[in-house]
Amino acid sequence: MGTLTILAGGGVVLTHSPDVFKIQKVYAATSREVTVYPTNFLTYFQRNGSAAGFNYDLSTYTQTLTPDKGSQAGNVTLMTKVDMSQNFTFTGKINLGNKAQNRGGAAGIGGVKGAFGFKLDTYYNGFNDPSFTQDPSQYASGLAFGAFVNGLDGQAKTIAAGSQEIPQPTNNNFVDFKMTYIGATKTMSITYGTQSWTQDVSAFVGTNQAMSFSIAASTGANMNLQQLRNVEFTYTVAQGSVIANYVDDQGNTIAPSVTTSGDITTAYTTEQKNIPGYTYQSSNGAAQAGNYTVNDQTVNYVYTRNQGTIDVTYIDQTTGQVLTKKDLSGGTNDPANYTTGADIKSYTDKGYELVSDDYPSQGAVFTDTPQHYVVYLRQKSVVSSEQKQVNETIHYVYEDGTKAAEDYKATPLNFTRTVTTNQVTGEKTYGEWQAENGNSFAKVVSPVIKGETPDQAQIDEITGVKADTTDIEKKVIYKRNQGTIDVTYIDETTGQVLTKKDLSGGTDDPSNYTTADDIKSYTDKGYELVSSDYPDGGTIFTDEAQHYTVKLKHGITNETDKKAVNQVIHYVYKDTGDKAAEDHTATLGFSRTISTDKVTKEKTYSDWAADNADSFSEVVSPVLKGYTADQLKVSEMTGITSDTADISVTVSYTRNQGTIDVTYIDEITGQVLTKKDLSGGTDDPSNYTTADDIKSYTDKGYELVSSDYPDGGTVFTDEAQHYNVKLKHGITNETDKKAVNQVIHYVYKDTGDKAAEDHTATLGFSRTISTDKVTGEKTYSDWTADNADSFSEVVSPVLKGYTADQLKVSEMTGITSDTADISVTVSYTRNQGTIDVTYIDETTGKVLSTKDLSGGTGDSSNYTTVDTIKSYTDKGYELVSSDYPEDETKFADDPQHYVVRLKHGTVVETENKSVNEVIHYVYDNGDKAADNYKATIVFSRTITTDKVTGEKTYSDWTADNGGRFAAVLSPIIKDYIASQLKIDEMTGITVDTADIEKTVVYHKVPAGIIVPPVLPEKPSKPSDNQPKTPTAKAVKDNKTKDILPSTGDSQKSQIVLTLLGIMAVIASPLAILFKRKKQ
Repeated sequence: MGTLTILAGGGVVLTHSPDVFKIQKVYAATSREVTVYPTNFLTYFQRNGSAAGFNYDLSTYTQTLTPDKGSQAGNVTLMTKVDMSQNFTFTGKINLGNKAQNRGGAAGIGGVKGAFGFKLDTYYNGFNDPSFTQDPSQYASGLAFGAFVNGLDGQAKTIAAGSQEIPQPTNNNFVDFKMTYIGATKTMSITYGTQSWTQDVSAFVGTNQAMSFSIAASTGANMNLQQLRNVEFTYTVAQGSVIANYVDDQGNTIAPSVTTSGDITTAYTTEQKNIPGYTYQSSNGAAQAGNYTVNDQTVNYVYTRNQGTIDVTYIDQTTGQVLTKKDLSGGTNDPANYTTGADIKSYTDKGYELVSDDYPSQGAVFTDTPQHYVVYLRQKSVVSSEQKQVNETIHYVYEDGTKAAEDYKATPLNFTRTVTTNQVTGEKTYGEWQAENGNSFAKVVSPVIKGETPDQAQIDEITGVKADTTDIEKKVIYKRNQGTIDVTYIDETTGQVLTKKDLSGGTDDPSNYTTADDIKSYTDKGYELVSSDYPDGGTIFTDEAQHYTVKLKHGITNETDKKAVNQVIHYVYKDTGDKAAEDHTATLGFSRTISTDKVTKEKTYSDWAADNADSFSEVVSPVLKGYTADQLKVSEMTGITSDTADISVTVSYTRNQGTIDVTYIDEITGQVLTKKDLSGGTDDPSNYTTADDIKSYTDKGYELVSSDYPDGGTVFTDEAQHYNVKLKHGITNETDKKAVNQVIHYVYKDTGDKAAEDHTATLGFSRTISTDKVTGEKTYSDWTADNADSFSEVVSPVLKGYTADQLKVSEMTGITSDTADISVTVSYTRNQGTIDVTYIDETTGKVLSTKDLSGGTGDSSNYTTVDTIKSYTDKGYELVSSDYPEDETKFADDPQHYVVRLKHGTVVETENKSVNEVIHYVYDNGDKAADNYKATIVFSRTITTDKVTGEKTYSDWTADNGGRFAAVLSPIIKDYIASQLKIDEMTGITVDTADIEKTVVYHKVPAGIIVPPVLPEKPSKPSDNQPKTPTAKAVKDNKTKDILPSTGDSQKSQIVLTLLGIMAVIASPLAILFKRKKQ
């Protein structure tokens, strides 16, 4: 298989790779020989990519592949395969756009393996890529060209041999394109406009008989509008289909059919399916494997129904033994007609209980695969319980055996075990004893009895109690207590015990002791009470030993000791020693505490501490105008203690000297020209000005920039003074000028004569020359454009009938003062114009012919459509419209397209046909009773004959009265009754209906039957009793006032009369009896 493609800019490509262009459906051709016309183009071709975004223009039969935009790709792809063993022809018109450039990639065929073809290229590709190679070098200047392309290995390689330059695309013109392929020789010929190419493609086609056909275009950074028009394509379809059906032995479908398609003569295979419930038997119809043919082939796979089995096993889960097994069998998908309910109940009645059942509750269905189900039962057990109890008792007694407190009885420990009885066997099994509320008695603390001590403070926890443990009994005996008290006196100052008082007695007896006297003896010695936890009124002995503490400390007396350290700073003149400023004085105070122990009389001293600070702050020396102190400040003095001696400091003042310097600086070079140094006593005048020095420099060409030295001089100060006088070199400037000129000449190419006035423009440039008045040196600035440094774009004048070789002279940038004068010549060439006139058969949609004309712009075309139109009208055509001017036209710069529309002339004639109705009125002996009733329906149709093809078309038959015969009332004949009072309306009469005949028979009314007379609506003259021949008339059933032709009576009267007559016939015996009685 392969794909045929027209590329970016136009071209044809074949590839062996299927589905490259993503065909979404395959059109089923009714014949292998197919011709695609402009009118049915979309029946055979599918639009993809950017082409899918543009409708097929049915008025011009044009399909757009890419718009004039970048990065577009579109194609139209044939929805059937082409038989490459047969000839095919593709014709149409191609629009390559309106521009060509010298760079662009290759698109379409590149990257498609097994491809070859032909291209019309408007953009030169100058580099290699994995999907395409560089175009032939002879087109590197941007020439458009046509060439065959070899892309069998997936890389598009332009075949340089036989390639040709083609005209550059302009104005979106459509150019005739034709491709012819000869299947026998496998040669391909291309015609584009007046140029042609031929290539032996047998090596490309190879053994591939079937190929896809596609027309594609693409754009990249460079772009063009690319279109197709008036496509006709005659080819041979190259694909067939095979349908595989899956049926049972009764012919019923049991699985979806599978359809495959492929190129004719290529191999196909079908395969069996694994269908649940069925087994493959055989196949019929076409072979299971073979080759695709033009006609569809059918393979039928036949299957037979499977048989299935089911088994259900009942298992005693208690013993693991199989109780029973149920085996079932039947046809696949048939129900098993079995459930487990009854069997399960038979076991539960015996003492079993159901554990699980995986058999479906609604029953199972037989399948291809054997099914195995299991019902688990177990022997049901009844569980009961057995209880037992263990008790603990503790007795509390005095030494004499009498009761000391109530007995302690613990909560009994209860034990339970299960007894399980098997309902199937009756066997009993016993569980382990289980403690319900624990298996231990908790620890029990013996009760506290005042003045008594138990021999066991507690009965410990008793663990490991079991159901078979005997009841537990314990005894606790109480004895009388003795109590002790000690009071310890402590010196908290030394931490030593001063004394300890020991007391003893029976529990609850008073101690008969207080601490008051002992405490007073210590306070008399200088002690102070700190604390005492012994009760003020004494205490009593208890079971437990009692310990009390009395804490005392040494009494203390305190006094304060004071001391001072002084600082003085003297300020004097150094040369005389006289006082220069008031002394500075400061004092720091220190204190300490002297403590005396009232017990030992020992004295202790605290450390000296500064009252406020332990340092003298920094002191700044006073400022005396014109003098400098030898110490600007007396620094902070830290670490002063009570042992520091008084401090004395002297600060001396010395007379000041001042300095001034004036520096003269060349600002251009940055160098110091000179420096003036001055000195003197503080506040003395400097006696110096800069005027003379500045003048000496200006005389040399300098210019004063600035001076911060005071104009009238200055005075010396304590601080050094620095001044600067800044000067610069004087400069003189002059301007230098230069110009660059542009002239554009407009001339006729063939004569060189002037075609339009020259265009001239000038750019001016300037620079400055600067001279240094000090050094005499000259410097030059850069040349700068006075207004602009580029010549603007100049559009060439439009001269009617001529085209300039340059539509514009582009902007010229980067013009400098060194650029030479510029001269450009624009040449004008006489234009050529084209006209095409297309004759279209509007009846078939086909193009009858196209007249292509060309000539110089403004020249007459010397063509009219009269003769051509007459040649078609002579063949039976009729002119519909023509937009070509009747008096010829002239060639213009733009292509002109005209359309002449014709239709097939026709001749119309009418054909008639009749259907008749006849009603005969006769007596029962066959004689004529009344004139026949006759009616006719006339059918008409038109016969239209095509004057071009001679083909005749027929309209439908139409009836002049809607295709119905009206109802017809039978005539009234005196003393006779008609067999049918009327002939009913007949509808649905067609041109094919045979003529209709009806007969109404009249019967004589028997003698003695009274027939009421027909009374006229108005009195009439007596009848002459002369017999008249009655007549019939067609009437409509829905009216009641139609007048009968024979009597003038209304239809209503006729109906009544007719009914009475019928009654007379039917009831004649009664009528006769009635008549005799009256007589």
